[in-house]
Amino acid sequence: MNLSEAQQRAQSELQSGESLYWTGTADPRRAAFTALPASLFGIPFAGFALFWISTAFNATSAMSRSSHNSFTKGFALFPLFGLPFLLIGLGAILAPLWAYRKGLSTVYAVTNQRVMVITGSSNRSVKSILPADIAGVDYRERPDGSGDVVIQTNALLPRSNNSISQVKVALCGIPNVKQVVQQVMALHTQRSIA
Repeated sequence: MNLSEAQQRAQSELQSGESLYWTGTADPRRAAFTALPASLFGIPFAGFALFWISTAFNATSAMSRSSHNSFTKGFALFPLFGLPFLLIGLGAILAPLWAYRKGLSTVYAVTNQRVMVITGSSNRSVKSILPADIAGVDYRERPDGSGDVVIQTNALLPRSNNSISQVKVALCGIPNVKQVVQQVMALHTQRSIA
């Protein structure tokens, strides 16, 4: 996605009185790289599930060959209990692919009222971070000036007695990271003044 398409998508989400300060797109390679730890976790998880299914299948096959009563036939479904774990493991292994695909359609925007993370093209989802939600801002800069902005937010969790928990929102693979950090920090300062 080019920058003008990203600006159009961000412009279409603006509310009255809201001005667009900065728009950028996610770097899909960087998004895939951040999902790599989940993929590494998925390899032994899926491997163990395959081992479970194989061992359970061999055990139930041996039992059914040696005994022909109805009790042992009930164990024929036993290997299937490993399938959900295998699917979870395969999903984790493919996490970088899902992150890459999501990164292709992700637009970041900073306005005078909020930070937006717009994902999806046909089924669009918009996550807004208001100045009151910003608890802190960190960034990582690479030698070429690009980097990641990590915004710590105070999120209200409805399932845990409305307790406040810090949630991190990352803007990955931004080409001009210092400019974006300054604008997000300006929003954070707005929170302090208001």
